[in-house]
Amino acid sequence: MNEAIVIPTHRSGIKFLNNLLSSFKGYDKYPVVIVINDYKHGDMREFSEIKKKHSRIPITIETIETNSFEFGGLYTAYHKTAYDEFLLLPDSCEIVNPDLLDTVFKRHEGKSVAFGLGEGGWHKFWKGLDSANKEFAEKYIDKDANALLVNIGDFKYWQGHAGKFRRAILDKMDLEKYLPLNKIEAVVKGEFLFTYSYHLLDQDTVVLFSDWKDGDTYETKLGRRRMKISNEYIIKWKAYNSPFLIIDEMRASHGSIADKAKRLVQTKCPAAYSFLKETKKILSDVFLKTVNKH
Repeated sequence: MNEAIVIPTHRSGIKFLNNLLSSFKGYDKYPVVIVINDYKHGDMREFSEIKKKHSRIPITIETIETNSFEFGGLYTAYHKTAYDEFLLLPDSCEIVNPDLLDTVFKRHEGKSVAFGLGEGGWHKFWKGLDSANKEFAEKYIDKDANALLVNIGDFKYWQGHAGKFRRAILDKMDLEKYLPLNKIEAVVKGEFLFTYSYHLLDQDTVVLFSDWKDGDTYETKLGRRRMKISNEYIIKWKAYNSPFLIIDEMRASHGSIADKAKRLVQTKCPAAYSFLKETKKILSDVFLKTVNKH
C-alpha cells in the first residue's frame, strides 16, 4: 500500500513540529509529508533546517498559502502527492510508541482509522451563544456549513482530525467545501463537518482508542497550559476544549477596543460584568417607559 504520514503545521509552528519529529527518535519506516499552512516567501529556510536536523526521517515539504489548519494538511497532501493512505498527525502530537504506525498502516491496511470519536452537538452550542458572540461568529463561519451542522443535530466526528484517511473515500468528496480559512472554521468545517461526512462514507472505519477523548489532565507545554490526551502510544496537546474559547480568542485579536475591553471584564470580573449588564437593562427599560409616556 502506498502510504504516508501527513503532518500539518503553521509557518510559526517550528517548536511543535520539532517536538513531534523528535519523538520519532529517528524512526524512518514511513515517509513523512510536512505541510506548511499560511506559507510566505522565505519560510522554507527554517523548515529546511528542521528537515536537515531530522535527516534520518524521509521528509518532504509541501505548502499551502491559506491558514487551513489540520484539514489544510490533508487537502494539500491529497492534491500534491500520489499516496493512497494518509495518516493525519497534527504537529501538537508526540509519538510514545512507534508501533502505533504499524498498527495503522499494516494491521489495518486498506481501512480508515480514527484515533478516537468525539460526540458533537453544534446545534446546542450555537443555540447557547449570546447575540454578540453569534454576530461575531457569523462573520467568520461559512454560512452554509454552519447551517448544515446545526441541522444535523448530534453527530460523531474524529477527535482532532487524527487518523488515517483513504484516497478512495476522499475521491468521493468535494474537499474544497471543507477547506477552513480561520480558527473557528477549522473546527466547524474541518474537524466536525468533514470528519463526520467522511465517517458516513466509510462505515467500516476502525476506531483505535475508545478513550481518546477530552479529559481533565492539564500541563504546561511550550509556554502554555494545555489539555493532555495520552495513552501508551501517543500524546495530543490540546489548546482549546471548547469553541467558546476559540471565539473569545478571535474576538480578542479581531475586535474593536471596546469589544476587547468588554471581553476582558467578562472574563476577569464576571460579577462586575453581570452587574453592568443588569444595570444597562434596567436603564434601558426606564428609558423606554419614559419615551412611551411622551
